[in-house]
Amino acid sequence: MRWNKLRQVQVEAIFAVSNSTDHLIISAATASGKTEAAFLPILSAIIARREKGVQALYVGPLKALINDQFRRLEELCDAAEIPVFRWHGDVGSAQKKRFLAEPSGVLLITPESIESLFINHSSQLPSLFHSLPFIVIDEVHAFIGTERGMHLKSLLTRIAQISAITPRIIGLSATLGDLPATQRWLSPRNPERVQIILDKGGEKDISFLIKGYLFDSASEGDKNEEPALMKLSEDVIHHFYGKNSLIFINSRSNLELYTDRVNRTLKEAKLPNLFRIHHGSLSKSEREETETALKSGHPTATFCSSTLELGIDVGDVSRVGQIGAPWSVHSLCQRLGRSGRREGATSVMIMFIHEAHKKETDLVDQLYPSLLRALALFELMLDKWCEPPKTDLPHYSTIIQQILSVITEKGGAGAATLYDVLVAKGAFTWVTQSEFISILRSMADADLIEQDAGGLLILGLQGERIVRRMDFYACFQTEPGIRVLWKSKQIGSIAYTFGIENLQHLILAGQRWEVLNVDLDRKEITVQPSSGGKVPYFPGSGEANTHPTIHRKMRHLLLSDNIPVYLDTPGKALLASARSTARAVEIADYDLIPVSNGTFWFPWAGSAALRTLRILGSCYGGFDIREKDIALFFEGADSNEILHFYTEILSNAPPETEIAQKYDDLITEKYDRYIPADLLAIDFAKKYLDIAVAPPRTVAPFGSEDV
Repeated sequence: MRWNKLRQVQVEAIFAVSNSTDHLIISAATASGKTEAAFLPILSAIIARREKGVQALYVGPLKALINDQFRRLEELCDAAEIPVFRWHGDVGSAQKKRFLAEPSGVLLITPESIESLFINHSSQLPSLFHSLPFIVIDEVHAFIGTERGMHLKSLLTRIAQISAITPRIIGLSATLGDLPATQRWLSPRNPERVQIILDKGGEKDISFLIKGYLFDSASEGDKNEEPALMKLSEDVIHHFYGKNSLIFINSRSNLELYTDRVNRTLKEAKLPNLFRIHHGSLSKSEREETETALKSGHPTATFCSSTLELGIDVGDVSRVGQIGAPWSVHSLCQRLGRSGRREGATSVMIMFIHEAHKKETDLVDQLYPSLLRALALFELMLDKWCEPPKTDLPHYSTIIQQILSVITEKGGAGAATLYDVLVAKGAFTWVTQSEFISILRSMADADLIEQDAGGLLILGLQGERIVRRMDFYACFQTEPGIRVLWKSKQIGSIAYTFGIENLQHLILAGQRWEVLNVDLDRKEITVQPSSGGKVPYFPGSGEANTHPTIHRKMRHLLLSDNIPVYLDTPGKALLASARSTARAVEIADYDLIPVSNGTFWFPWAGSAALRTLRILGSCYGGFDIREKDIALFFEGADSNEILHFYTEILSNAPPETEIAQKYDDLITEKYDRYIPADLLAIDFAKKYLDIAVAPPRTVAPFGSEDV
């Protein structure tokens, strides 16, 4: 490995693993040697044990990350003659058969492939995990508070019930917002038995720049020719052309839009195209080609989504771009950490923030919330604040999937056995017996399960159909999509939309295509290269939950006189304009601001609180309300009426579960449709509502019609 010495985090991990039986969290910066910190003492213990069966289970969130770590661990394990295997959808059946025939050493796997083992190889589970001492969870922050994380926790408790010894869990992460919460997530029954190792090494230098742009959203014609868009694209080329870099964009539609715009600019300038694109709707081959190009040593700038946010090895990234502000400090930290991985290197990020200028702009638009969010995220990151994970979510959808899984694994199970495996000894510790019985009855009503005369629960016809599908292994909803093919090679997929059979052109993988044929039965679109193109529809990621600390920081920055040194001249002009607007309507003093066609309320609360206030006002007060990023807009409503209503209702607020039942659609996770209505309301309220918010205090004495 050509190491001269161990890093401090590795030394501490060796002592922690060797001298205790506790679980462990290793929190250290990207490229700080966390993997070696975990595996050096683990491999030493494996050598001493020399037992059959899996001795270390490594769980990663991405197949590409597993492939990277597989290569690193192979080198680490080679001298010790410890076998290393990987198991995911891209690994061939011959390799899997060899592993199952003689399981040993280290197994690298995704949660979905663990599920596949329980479903398809249940008889071999004892030989795999009969004496498993170590489980390593990489990028543990990506699992905490998510349905996928709950799925993983359930699978690991089921593995622990197979093992004759209690596996020690080691979580690895570069960004953790709340270490005690992470301890509780890792070991709910004994959080005090989770040690924490924090990297105390020197912090990296950061070079950060925000560039501001004002788009004319009222302009006619091709949006791709909008002057501010063209200027932004030219600036991206200026800063990233010829550099190994990542440029993050929040939506796949914008990813395709900017990649296309940059490609066209380079073509007009007769310059070779050194930009690529990477997101989840592209084919595996397209993504792998981009990953290979990034690691090749040839400069490759890549427009990407969160698919490259985690620790996949993409070579030496010199700088990172971000078009549009990310939604969380956590995401900003992850993305910034992708650059400057070498010892002594600086982490570099350039953020491009575009705001819209409209013919009929409103008050919130004039405050330039995207710019304020970008500033707030960076300032909070400098303050070393990060969103705390939510570890108390019910995840009833996931327990339905796990009930089907256990029944399939065992060929049938009694209700008491299911409760014992999944709740009493499992991960769903908060589920009561009465709730569990209610869930089983709801599943039976939907024909997911049925009970024989002896009380044995087996799969119903609908349950069998669900378990037989390939997407059952994933507890989260996957997009079916329509494959896009050129010369029989899949480029990627797009979502089905009404009228898609009339599609004539599209932009995908950063290239323009003419549609030759749409076959809805085969779910295929055949294309050929074209000069025409249109960005297709890509579904969003669902309900966003911005933490209230971010909105409060945005307010602080809006009311401050401080001008950030990392903001360019157009960005400073936008900030000055936003502050001028805020002073004109006296946002510092008033919560409710009347305008000619209604009233704005600025609670400066998080997304969950804004959503809760909107439901209360719409369903209990009869107001016509729209969420406007950081505010609520009450169409045609009198501000004093709003003040009176919310003062009254928040002083004696209905339960959050009752508020949830007023929401349009509570279905947010894969198996929510099978959850009893009362539990579904509890689930939604926990995830998306927050009643702990103060009523408006003051009403501005004038409107902002002239602002």
